[in-house]
Amino acid sequence: MNATAFAVLFGVFMLQIFYRYVLNHPLSWTQEIAEILYVWIVCVGAATIVAEREHVTFSLVYVSVKPKLRRIFAIAGTGLVTLVMLVTLPGNLDYILFTFRQKTPTLRLPMSVVFSAFGVFMVLIIINGVIRLYRLSRSDWEKQP
Repeated sequence: MNATAFAVLFGVFMLQIFYRYVLNHPLSWTQEIAEILYVWIVCVGAATIVAEREHVTFSLVYVSVKPKLRRIFAIAGTGLVTLVMLVTLPGNLDYILFTFRQKTPTLRLPMSVVFSAFGVFMVLIIINGVIRLYRLSRSDWEKQP
């Protein structure tokens, strides 16, 4: 999904440049589409990177302790992030529904189209957190991704 969204973002960006600098007639909607796509790409990308544990981490302490303590660190960290997302999700969903009344300046799309990207991000983080907690509870937890 992110690759497709990025390809569309690139196409819209190139269209924007062509109309602005070659035809000297800028399109107003291209900027708005690019901004919305960028927000979605960042939110979905960040959530899927968490699933693969590819975020930059400070692991000096983590790698220097015994596996049992590593497991405790991993469970505590994953559990805390998952819990925060679970607790704050209802308020965020309420805000997303509230922004449905507001419209984007050019295309007049509901602002919830933009803000729902963060709701999707939160749900993906929760799902990935539950999966990781399950994997950490297994005896072969060190072999899990």
